[in-house]
Amino acid sequence: MKFMFLFASLICSGVWAQVPSLEEIQKNVLAQFDQIDDYRVDMKISVKMTGFRMPRKKIRMYYKKPNKMKIIADGFAILPNTGMGGNPNEFFNMFENIIDISEAKIDETTYYKITGIVNQDSLKIPISTDESDLLKIKMDVFIDVDHWTLNQVDVSLNSKKIFTFETTYTEIDGILVPGISEFRLGIEGISKWVTHNPHSFGGPSSGTSDFETIAKKAGYDPEKDEFAGKISITFSKYKLNKGLKDKIFKK
Repeated sequence: MKFMFLFASLICSGVWAQVPSLEEIQKNVLAQFDQIDDYRVDMKISVKMTGFRMPRKKIRMYYKKPNKMKIIADGFAILPNTGMGGNPNEFFNMFENIIDISEAKIDETTYYKITGIVNQDSLKIPISTDESDLLKIKMDVFIDVDHWTLNQVDVSLNSKKIFTFETTYTEIDGILVPGISEFRLGIEGISKWVTHNPHSFGGPSSGTSDFETIAKKAGYDPEKDEFAGKISITFSKYKLNKGLKDKIFKK
């Protein structure tokens, strides 16, 4: 009898321990982000890329719900095109379909790992290892199970990881906001790659072109056969939910 009770308890525990659905995860992550109505934040940005160096920059960013954002920079600056405003929907909306949702542990922290295929157009990466191949873009999104924050995104193209976007959070007035973000890019064996839309890389507007030729203009080293880079962003001096005026976002 005790054995049957214990067995039933284990079954029930297994049911309750199931990984939540994508809808449940997305709902909780967005509820965390939706505590932010607006903010102003200062950012220090450091860029190291193949053949390119940018002096450390100080930038001020303004955000207001639902999607207003303004960046003020002194001179030229490079920023990631995705994820800057902190809105997790930017990544959720990239999924074309979901392959798996599981638990994963990184550095003693437990995450829900969402793995899926990405809509090619959402990343705007027009490169492939063969002109006849369709791009196979896979993305892993890691959600902190305790805080419902989106902490890491890994994107692989044709089975090769090409970038990682990672964020650690800090607490301001009881709300978790990005403290440090890092965008890491790495494309190995680019001498074998071609671009299906060279115009995106400053080339001709039609046809195809060797990615190696384009990358050489950016300082690519053929001996390393890799194009790599890192953008590090440190956030500070948040002013959170202070009621930013719409006129701030007017051009």
